[in-house]
Amino acid sequence: MPPETTRGGASARLLPTERRRRLAATVEPLADRSLPWVLALPFVPVAFALVTISAVYVAAMGADPGLPPAFPNLPLGIAGVAVLFVLHRRWDRATWRAVAVFRRPSGREVGAAAVAAVAGIGIVVVVNSLATSVGVTPHDPGEVTTTFGLASLLVGSVLVAPVAEEVLFRGLVFGHLLARGWGILLAAATSVVLFGSMHVFVAGAVSVVVTGLLGAILVGLRLWYDNLVGAWLMHLLVNVWAALLAVGLLPKPW
Repeated sequence: MPPETTRGGASARLLPTERRRRLAATVEPLADRSLPWVLALPFVPVAFALVTISAVYVAAMGADPGLPPAFPNLPLGIAGVAVLFVLHRRWDRATWRAVAVFRRPSGREVGAAAVAAVAGIGIVVVVNSLATSVGVTPHDPGEVTTTFGLASLLVGSVLVAPVAEEVLFRGLVFGHLLARGWGILLAAATSVVLFGSMHVFVAGAVSVVVTGLLGAILVGLRLWYDNLVGAWLMHLLVNVWAALLAVGLLPKPW
């Protein structure tokens, strides 16, 4: 269905005609997927991480098992890879490419991603500074002091999350909603809210705010360039910066 005639069509006119047409062609193979299934799938890694952590505590009979703060990143990363693997194997090529929209980026997209990463880091610093000033727990990457913690952080947060979360939230959720005829603003807002809520276990409301704001920029990159490379690059750069904070190579500016 052309974007001009979809529900929320006024928001679709935010994009130039050629971009609208390309976007509609990209997401069209996702139209026949189940909406509840699409909205639930991005939360599978979180559910797996919670089950894994619970199992570790049960095995320790309630005692503190001494898990490093970065440990949740490991099951998140494992589950993220598993979800992408299953989708790649089960879906036909057209549907998979509609979700994993990785095309050769233009120089402008790469530059926009770099600028967006700087803006995203600024958002994290400002929101966390405001949170600490009023005594609220910030969206903090924690501290990594062990080899196992470092491995968990690198696998989950640096290697897997930028790919898996872009595919699931900006590729699958955002793309499916557009394919179903949702307006661009409504589809983008839904993707942002889901992305923010997925991080609530990190530091409550502050994490929702921070990741929601970052998600808005990420979905903007996905939308403008009809590509996930720029969003992935921004996501990667922000997560690398957070990892450097966690291992103490950079001071925390809040």
